[in-house]
Amino acid sequence: MAARSHRATILEPACTASGLSPRSRRGRRMRVLLVEADAHARSVLGTGLAEVGFEVALVATAEDALAELEHSHVLPSLIITETGLEGMDGYTLCSQLRAEPRTAQVPLVLLASRREGFHPELAVSAGADDFFIKPVLVQDVVALARLKAGRRSSELQFEAHSARLHLKEIAPALLAGMRSGRLVLKDGSGFFAFRNGRVVDASFEGVSGVLGLRRLLAFGSGVYGVTFGPELHRGSLLMDLPFLRSQVLPALERFERLRDVGVPLAARLTVDFPQLAEHLSSLPDEVISLVRLFDGRRTVRAVLLECRFMEVVAFEAVMQLFMQGVLVPVSHVEERERVREAPRFLEPSDAALDELVGEMDAPEDAPVEAPGVAAVEVPEEQLPVAADQDEEPRIPEPEPLLPLPVILSFQKPAARRRKDSGARAHPEVFNLSPSHSRSGR
Repeated sequence: MAARSHRATILEPACTASGLSPRSRRGRRMRVLLVEADAHARSVLGTGLAEVGFEVALVATAEDALAELEHSHVLPSLIITETGLEGMDGYTLCSQLRAEPRTAQVPLVLLASRREGFHPELAVSAGADDFFIKPVLVQDVVALARLKAGRRSSELQFEAHSARLHLKEIAPALLAGMRSGRLVLKDGSGFFAFRNGRVVDASFEGVSGVLGLRRLLAFGSGVYGVTFGPELHRGSLLMDLPFLRSQVLPALERFERLRDVGVPLAARLTVDFPQLAEHLSSLPDEVISLVRLFDGRRTVRAVLLECRFMEVVAFEAVMQLFMQGVLVPVSHVEERERVREAPRFLEPSDAALDELVGEMDAPEDAPVEAPGVAAVEVPEEQLPVAADQDEEPRIPEPEPLLPLPVILSFQKPAARRRKDSGARAHPEVFNLSPSHSRSGR
């Protein structure tokens, strides 16, 4: 929706589904003053800024911009101006705004239609916060505006969250500008340094180089800080913006689409070995090495960071294995392999247990009938007469105890013991022949 102010056309911010429209610390909408001579470029860039929640004031010349600032009670949060304007050019406008105390701290970005070697130095001397050379993508200008809008021009450190401004959005914007510095995750898990439109170093969870930058942009999340200033880090990586756009960002976009419809990165998967046996002959060796990493303890994110393949290639293989049933959630396997209830061989049946419980609940004086025996009624006169309660009970006399036999043992004399022991040691042989018996007599 467009409206008119003193000299500018106002574009109202569009309603964003995420509710992350940039707002100032006082809660009001942030306004961007866009100075662009080309009507088409002014419309396209203004629409892109309004779609993310900015209120955009559109003017065509530097004179209209000065008049809008003079009659406006609220300063814009950011000024974006083209350098090649009719009348006063963008460099002169920037110098004049920096000379005014009221607008000295408003962030200002220059857009140059022509590429000259001295233009970056001229932009710095004019006091510009950043400098883009056309053709430039709208999303790069919008990403830098979301990072710097509402801050003072003298500030060199900016903070953002990946949920509001993703790393893959701010990275090309930083390389498209003329500034140097570094982006660091607040938890310290990764960073990348940039200088003169190139990434000079990157690292994520111990992995450096191109792989480190790719994993930083794919898995990095949370609060991060961007610090502008001379980047003296030598590094071992030189990645320019064309390489980033052609080789890295397309794979990251496909990876993000898979994340939206695929297995959550926080899920824990394990191998279904019967299904693996069916598909083993058709799986390449590289995929088998990926399957070995799923042990039921690692998450999908941990496996993707540990394997040696590109993130999008490995994630596509995981999705294919999941569809084939080779990889399943850990909870499914635990439910299937749960130990069944053991049979109760020595325990009574449910019917016998209910009968036993019924007998225990019966009153103590209730008669107990034997199974298969009918109850017999006894006449009252034949019942035994109970003893008088006043009569003392008779205690039966104990039966007499029988005397126990006593076995006496007497010790033999010493001579008798020696004689007996000698007899046992030398037994005597008796001759019972008749002749011997007669001679003895």
